Amino acid sequence: STSSGFDGVSYVVERHLVYRDVGKGHNRSHVGRSTRLMGPLLLGPNGSIGENCLVKRSVLGPNCTICDECQVVDSHFWGNVTVEKGAKINGAVICEDAVIKSGAVIESGCVIGRGCVVGEGVVLKEFTRITLAEEADDDDDYSGFGDSEDEDSSSSEDEDDDDSDSSDEDEDDSVDDKESSDGDKFNTAVDTKGLAPSCSNISDKLVTDHEIVGNDGLGRVWIPSPPEDYDSDDDEDEESGKEKAIELMKSGSIGYDMTLIYRKWQKIQVEDDDLFSEEGMDSDDEDDLMDMDDDGLFNNGVGNSSMLASSHLDDDGMHVVGRQKGVDVVRELRDICLEHETSSPVENLRIELNSFKFSQNATYGDCCKGAIMAVMDKIFEQSENTSSGKLVTSLRKMLEYWGPLFKSICMGSEEEKAIIHALETMALGGGKAATVLGTEPAFRFVLQTLHDREIVNEDAIFDWAKERKEEGNDSPRGQLFYQKPTQDFLEWLEEDSSEDDSDGDDDGSDEDSE
Repeated sequence: STSSGFDGVSYVVERHLVYRDVGKGHNRSHVGRSTRLMGPLLLGPNGSIGENCLVKRSVLGPNCTICDECQVVDSHFWGNVTVEKGAKINGAVICEDAVIKSGAVIESGCVIGRGCVVGEGVVLKEFTRITLAEEADDDDDYSGFGDSEDEDSSSSEDEDDDDSDSSDEDEDDSVDDKESSDGDKFNTAVDTKGLAPSCSNISDKLVTDHEIVGNDGLGRVWIPSPPEDYDSDDDEDEESGKEKAIELMKSGSIGYDMTLIYRKWQKIQVEDDDLFSEEGMDSDDEDDLMDMDDDGLFNNGVGNSSMLASSHLDDDGMHVVGRQKGVDVVRELRDICLEHETSSPVENLRIELNSFKFSQNATYGDCCKGAIMAVMDKIFEQSENTSSGKLVTSLRKMLEYWGPLFKSICMGSEEEKAIIHALETMALGGGKAATVLGTEPAFRFVLQTLHDREIVNEDAIFDWAKERKEEGNDSPRGQLFYQKPTQDFLEWLEEDSSEDDSDGDDDGSDEDSE
């Protein structure tokens, strides 16, 4: 199928979601035979990509040249960008006429301004901004990267007649004018059109941070100005203002971890006097505050901070978009499974779980947790005295009906680990479930049964074991993990997996000899 792109260029969707110009009225982009393209990806017209390159999840504008053995991932190129042999660019914005020289590495969140050059072998740290714009005076808000109304108004007031005449004469360079709201002012600093090939001739006119961009580089590091409300006479306030401006700049960059902002906001909320005032706090709020850990996240009372009491937050403490506040999705999914009649097809239950999952933007991992908890609850309800042996027998019988459900909602190791995490939560909680599952060797028997029935595979178990080994045996989860029966099962599982691998190698060598 063909779709219309910018400037009247038409594109066709090829394999792996690669959008490539159709080549009408111009040269079609060239791609080396040994280069890997992984979409979603857009290749602009008149471009060229060499051999043995990796280009993934990026946008390449017109007339871009990528030489051999380069890597471009999660990045956005404007027009006329040149990337020389062996360069690596990950999560960056590269503006018009910029050059990335051989072996350079551009890390996540960087922005390389129009006409800038990153020197050979240079490693540009994440969130670095490189520009050719002149550094603004204290009274000048122009930054070279800004697009605010304040910058527009201040720059327009400061423009002189010569700048206006220059913009009238250079109407053909309207693209440059559009890219900077202070287009005339930018162009008075340096004529960026065709800059890359002739940068050595004008480098004496520009301030270049050679320790950052290399001896053969061109451009200075741009640092955002502190906010207007900081006190320039107070050194501490000025330093705080600069840090705030830099953090704000980073937050708008590719690759920034937004959980950092949320955690800071959450910490401020906790420290707010109003939160701790008796007037604005009921008993439920007090319980929630008692459950907060050192990071400002909620735990479940057993040292498991990943199980959030505030269920509208995810495991990183971020608000889950589309989830109703106060709804405990795992509990609701568990109740749905408990209310399901086993006389009806299990497919009906899967549809019901899916519907709730979409309504609360839950995950299949949440569904797996709710389902395994419901299964264990049903087992404990059916028998007053549940020994480890009876527990395994009942679980096997239950899985004859529930097994197909788990296989349909377990999409991979993450969902299978969610099942193990749910069992840990029950074993470390309260009531009959904790008494039975927390007593050796019940947890090991349940884990082994789920593995035997191919509900949880060894990869998920090994990943879970690795997490617990890093945690140590001081926590309740660590003590449960280091029970001897569980360790014996893990040791057996590792040996069995090693034997399977060796058998596979022997079979392969036999085939080769034949």
